Amino acid sequence: MAVGILHLELRLLSPRSLKEKRSILKPLKNYLQTEHNLSVAEVEHQEVYRLSGLEVAMVSNDRAYLQTALSGLSKLLEKRFPVMLAREKVEII
Repeated sequence: MAVGILHLELRLLSPRSLKEKRSILKPLKNYLQTEHNLSVAEVEHQEVYRLSGLEVAMVSNDRAYLQTALSGLSKLLEKRFPVMLAREKVEII
């Protein structure tokens, strides 16, 4: 069994306050949890309204699948939500 961790740093395109940031991140995190069955947490930049540091975790028996699945998530998020990828790192444990 392997655990894949995706470290994302996202630039949020539209918020002007922390309240607006939450209104973007809450549906984004809910989408990852319900549609892709992933665990998600904001671990950095909680007090910065235009930046977010998320970590996404996934478990599988296939390391190649983890790499592929997690690498493609950032493009999905950019298409679906008003965010832009600043940094991405996939780690397989």
